[in-house]
Amino acid sequence: MTSESGLSISKPTSVLKKSIKVNFQDFSKALGKGLVDLGFGKWDSLAGDGVEALSALGLAANAEEIAWLLVYRSLLQAMKNLIDEKTELEPEKFDVKALQTGINEALETSSLTINKKFFEHPDKDSIVSAVKPAFVKWLKQCGLSEADAQAISDRLPIYFAAALHDEWGSYAKDYAVLKEKLDTPFTQANERVQSWLRYATWLQKQVEEPMFLEAFSLKRVYVPLRAYYNRKVEGQKCEELEGRLAGSKRCERVVVDLEKELETWLSKAKKEDAIRLISGGPGSGKSSFAKMFVAKLAAKGTISVLFIPLHHFDPSDDLIDAVGKFVQMDGILPYNPLAAEHRESRLLIIFDGLDELAMQGKIAEKTAQDFVREVQRKVERFNQRETWLQVLIGGRELVVQANETDFRKEGQILHVLPYFVAEDDREDYVDGKKLLKQDQRQLWWQNYGAVSGSGYTGLPTELDQESLTEITAQPLLNYLVALSLRRGELKFSEETNLNAVYADLLKAIYERGWAGHQHAAIQGIEEKDFVRILEEIALAAWHGNGRTTTVREIERHCDNSNLKNLLSRFQEGFREDAKASITRLLSAFYFRQSGHDPTGEKTFEFTHKSFGEYLTAKRIVREARLISRKLEERQHDPDEGWNERDALHRWAMLCGPSEIDEYLINFIEDEMRLQDKSDITKCQKALCHLIGFMLEHGMPMQRFSGCHFWYMNFMARNSEEALLAVLNTCACLTKLISKIQYPYPSAFGSWLSRLHSQRVDVDALPLKCLNFLDLQDCILYMKDLFRADLEGTNLKKAQLVQANLVGSNLKQVILEEANLVRANLEQANLEDANLEAANLERTNFNEANLKRTNLKCVEMQGTQFWNANLEEADLREANLEYTSFIGANLYKADLRQANLKEVYFENANLEDARLEGANLEKVDFKGANLKGTILEGKALTSSQEAESEQS
Repeated sequence: MTSESGLSISKPTSVLKKSIKVNFQDFSKALGKGLVDLGFGKWDSLAGDGVEALSALGLAANAEEIAWLLVYRSLLQAMKNLIDEKTELEPEKFDVKALQTGINEALETSSLTINKKFFEHPDKDSIVSAVKPAFVKWLKQCGLSEADAQAISDRLPIYFAAALHDEWGSYAKDYAVLKEKLDTPFTQANERVQSWLRYATWLQKQVEEPMFLEAFSLKRVYVPLRAYYNRKVEGQKCEELEGRLAGSKRCERVVVDLEKELETWLSKAKKEDAIRLISGGPGSGKSSFAKMFVAKLAAKGTISVLFIPLHHFDPSDDLIDAVGKFVQMDGILPYNPLAAEHRESRLLIIFDGLDELAMQGKIAEKTAQDFVREVQRKVERFNQRETWLQVLIGGRELVVQANETDFRKEGQILHVLPYFVAEDDREDYVDGKKLLKQDQRQLWWQNYGAVSGSGYTGLPTELDQESLTEITAQPLLNYLVALSLRRGELKFSEETNLNAVYADLLKAIYERGWAGHQHAAIQGIEEKDFVRILEEIALAAWHGNGRTTTVREIERHCDNSNLKNLLSRFQEGFREDAKASITRLLSAFYFRQSGHDPTGEKTFEFTHKSFGEYLTAKRIVREARLISRKLEERQHDPDEGWNERDALHRWAMLCGPSEIDEYLINFIEDEMRLQDKSDITKCQKALCHLIGFMLEHGMPMQRFSGCHFWYMNFMARNSEEALLAVLNTCACLTKLISKIQYPYPSAFGSWLSRLHSQRVDVDALPLKCLNFLDLQDCILYMKDLFRADLEGTNLKKAQLVQANLVGSNLKQVILEEANLVRANLEQANLEDANLEAANLERTNFNEANLKRTNLKCVEMQGTQFWNANLEEADLREANLEYTSFIGANLYKADLRQANLKEVYFENANLEDARLEGANLEKVDFKGANLKGTILEGKALTSSQEAESEQS
């Protein structure tokens, strides 16, 4: 017993003990208001609205009866909400009477006390547990499996809590009598307190909502994530740190439990450490972690927490104003929690999706940087006296890397780790608690096996292979593999392509009926048409902010792509209004409604950005293949196909509105990999031709009439970058040189400058797409090729004087007779490159990798190779006068007949190097390893002695 005041209620005797005859007059009256028929079925024992329902049932309208009504209706609404999410169920076949009978029987002996404790945690009340078995039984009668029925019922508690809030808010007048009897935050007129209670319940409900189209939720399969932060090696002086690139430092990766690390950070609440960043790749689980973390904090209630997905956020405003608009537009709170008059004692804001910030006319990375700095300014201002506000920001690696210079404190940036880290890779981490020892894939599959009814007790044998580790170690991809594995259509092997997994899921969605038969909307529509429509939807989202689109935009894109008739067939299949039919289609492939755009149009988003990226990649590859065919048709028949301007116009419509990025390129490469080798080769040839035509004549932007010049220029640049990127994916797969016809020698260099212009980050995307190009004779004077990827490219006779090639990948590059005077190739990779007869005078190769590089007959007077790797390099007949190889590795290098006059080999490794016939005049071998050379054991004390020994 407790002395705390409250209402003890049980099911009204009149309902429990006798057959209730409904007062049809009152029932009709309430039904006419539209407040009774929940779309769930006809009610036999509870009909009417609010207090009228009690009257219809012959019950008194006292506090106990009304409290029972509140609980009962909330339970029913929660069950309805759960069932509505299971889209394959057919509502018209529900036996609602059986469910109601089961609930009545379950509640017959149940009672509960309505008090403060109940309203704080209604999801934990025993009455929910009492009705769950009846709910499970009824779900099974509706055709669900034991596992699905149990999974849905496990989500009932938090759905009940949310329904209770909605019921109270919607029919407050009906429950006014409870306010007189109860004194709780829930029943008080304090809108502020009630708003936070409702929002906390909503946050907890998010992780209990169905995971994609499953019966179970994220919470049931979630595995706590591990992360690491970089820590400078203790006692390391700056001048001793390895790496000569600006900003590089020797760090160790310290492994932590991500949730515990952030809980500690919250509890310490240091004003100088009030912002943390979570970095992770697509599908790494960072957003799932954010939702689980915020739900846990909301359940505890010790700190107010606000969760903001940044693709729903306008970063252009002052942070205070932007947060105010967000909470009001989404109906989260009736006031701005950052406004001085409404601040809580403590507040945590979680901004999820830093990479999804976008503003028209601004580069996404720049938008993100501006946003982060605005957050920093406001947090510093708010926390001047005490730590009131803390902020957690999550985003993909590339955008976090662009902001890491603003977060130098230890542990400020936390990098999400995969489910599994191979034993050899664990050496790269400081893992005092041995967190990485656990293969979390096993735990995830145990959870999945339990909630899905599939019976898995760990990672299936067919997936436990090294080639699939990269996929199974990532949370999202691991789940997609699980879906595909259960289908049994895709055979997993070393060659398994991630896009093949997505394609298998797409096929399953097409084939899947909502109860074993094909959905009405796609009857009579072929799979290729179904996929084609989804690709156009993804394209509309990409042209928006990457994840979100509207029905209007989908219709516009389909119209532009001559898919209007196909879209109409989908709409007719649903036999509803156009917008409703598209809405139903969206739910077929991991979409959900996400609010409204500034015009009031409903917006829809991919539940995960990667789904949209996959479909967009399919659309781009489809267009590349189509362009190849159409250009070929025109070559054979002037009345067929497209000319170059037609093709470039189509390409600009496709790739102009949005910038391509590395994540999308990865999907494009995997999708291209699934094509026939001959088709890839044709695409490569067609794209080479288009680029050559574009370099001479420009993009046909005049066809986009009505657009501002800056936007046409923006579209042209994006389209050209996409041409280069897709060409690069083709070349990397065929390993064939891309032969582009340049109108003049400096054309490519000028184009490249236009594409990457001013850097906003260390890496520039166009410079990562320069593989297997034919750049013979091209003029690239003083070119910025910092960290460029030029593997396999032909640079024969190219002019690269004073070019910046620091950290670039020049593996297997042809640089015969190239001019690299004073070029900087520090830390570049030139493994197996051919530099025969190149001019390398005063070129910098410090710390570069020149393993097996052909340097025969080169001119390199005064060149530097400090700490470079020249293992097995061919330097025969090279002119190396005054060159420095201090600390270099020349193991098995061939230096026969080379001119080594006044060369420095101090502390170099020349083991087994060939020196026969070389000019060793005034060579410095101080501290060098000469084992296996003609000079071994000569006990040289001076360079003159080396010369005499050779003679």
